[in-house]
Amino acid sequence: MLKNTRIFVKRLGNSDIQPATEFAFKMIKEVYGRGIDPVWDHDLLNFEDLYIKTRGNTFLAAFNENGEIVGTLAVRRYDGRIKSLEGFYDLKATAELAKCYVDRKYRRRGIGSLLVKEAEQFCRGAGYKVIYLHTHMYLPGAYEFWHSQGFKLRLDEGGPRQTVHMEKFLSP
Repeated sequence: MLKNTRIFVKRLGNSDIQPATEFAFKMIKEVYGRGIDPVWDHDLLNFEDLYIKTRGNTFLAAFNENGEIVGTLAVRRYDGRIKSLEGFYDLKATAELAKCYVDRKYRRRGIGSLLVKEAEQFCRGAGYKVIYLHTHMYLPGAYEFWHSQGFKLRLDEGGPRQTVHMEKFLSP
């Protein structure tokens, strides 16, 4: 799947905060056409507290052979903030995936799948039973990718943002 490239995935620590947030903000600009937003990007702006210091949360990155970040995926406890999903999830047993980005030059090489596999392993170890995520139908290949990883549609909100909510129940 990976052609002529050595990729490794790891959980990030304090020394990785700057390159990880720079990569994520670059991808947000590319994918969504926007800059830093304190509401949407509160997790990245509070990276250490949310992803390093908070138990049950982590931030994964895929690195190329030169040590450059080429993909990311965040895992955090789902906080129940989405009104249309109220009552669907046990907040103590549900993880949320976010900030899944792969550099355009490295796409379709299995990096996203590697990140998801690591995230699922982390979630099992943290005691999560369900993984939740949301994506948007206007993002090319996003729904199909998550479906190929075993995620099922929970709710299609439609609307201008074309938001779909997906879930995967973890086997022990």
